[in-house]
Amino acid sequence: MTAGRKEKTYEVHSSFEEIADRYDGFILDQFGVMHDGSTGLEGAPECISALAAQGKKMVILSNTSAGSDATMAKLPTLGFDQKSIVGGAVTSGEEASEYLSSHKGGKLMWITWTTRANVPPPLDFIRRCGSQWTITKNADEADILVVQGSEVLRGPGPDGEAEEVSLGSFSQTGDMSIIDSILKKCKARNIPMVCANPDFIVIKPDGTTGHMPGT
Repeated sequence: MTAGRKEKTYEVHSSFEEIADRYDGFILDQFGVMHDGSTGLEGAPECISALAAQGKKMVILSNTSAGSDATMAKLPTLGFDQKSIVGGAVTSGEEASEYLSSHKGGKLMWITWTTRANVPPPLDFIRRCGSQWTITKNADEADILVVQGSEVLRGPGPDGEAEEVSLGSFSQTGDMSIIDSILKKCKARNIPMVCANPDFIVIKPDGTTGHMPGT
């Protein structure tokens, strides 16, 4: 081995066919691996079906802020056979809501997504957190900050009716000018924060970059 060079400890394969017989199961990321949020990536649905036909066990492990059930329910709209993923989905959104549901509750400051057709209803996340939490937009009275999305500071009320304070172009450009003032108020009071999606960025189907809660 040449001095100063490390021995390669990984292999690159052109297809799952080359390694499928080595493993009994697979842990799958979804965005950028299975699909782009709008449609299955080329060959991915067929690959998942082929692995399932071989009896391989599969589970999705994802940073999405959506719950596990919503993640699985969306698969058929992306071209996947939901029954192929027998292990279901483990998502950061599900883990965050389970963490919050295990706490005594209080006033929750909530940064989330706007209500629209192509994302799970934002209020589903709060329902999973438990009725012990009430939503506030006021950092002076909040007991916790929950960052589930990156578009709006959400007030109480039903989806489509609740007041939403826009975070400006942060989701599109990463401009922190609005969200930074919110975070500084929370920091001044040492309010704990739970991030339901730790991704920094996402590449959208049109090739543009979206800025995510982990930023």
